[in-house]
Amino acid sequence: MSLQTLLENLLWWGIYPLWLLAGAGDYLCHRRTDIEHTSGSVESWFHVLQFLTLLVAIAAGALLETNVWVFGVMVVGVLAHTALAHLDVSYTDGQRYISPFEQLIHGFMDVLPLVAVAIFGVLHWQEIGAGLNGASLAAVPADAGRVLLLASFIGLAGVPILEELARTLRHRGERKQPGYQAGFATIK
Repeated sequence: MSLQTLLENLLWWGIYPLWLLAGAGDYLCHRRTDIEHTSGSVESWFHVLQFLTLLVAIAAGALLETNVWVFGVMVVGVLAHTALAHLDVSYTDGQRYISPFEQLIHGFMDVLPLVAVAIFGVLHWQEIGAGLNGASLAAVPADAGRVLLLASFIGLAGVPILEELARTLRHRGERKQPGYQAGFATIK
């Protein structure tokens, strides 16, 4: 097995599934700590923004011809995700209990995208190293693997994030209802 095949397998069958599992664990931690009654929709919006930054990075790598521009977009997306993760936890700290287990999950969710983009860079070093000469944002033909990657990311990462946002926004609307007190709507 070549080094390239080994790195590709590590990326798609190791790092990516681990990142999705960490995201699922994080989602469950948010449900367990009642995000809609604690940090609310502000924290959920941070999650939406983090998802979008990684969606841009993944879509660039999957849909565009690899070059220095595409790699730059991917790096910026992952760094933006990291910065947003810091702002997210800084906002949430003190509003919602962040267990040691959830903190561990956050570590995986922060590091794995950085490792993934680094491996992508190693796999495509020649294309990236060619520099700006003739580099453009050209689309690559869609294949089943690329479509599956994007669909799985949107379905397995995006859908839970949107469900969480809807739940927190719904609760926010409940707070504006007459009779709402101390985190619970009064039943009339």
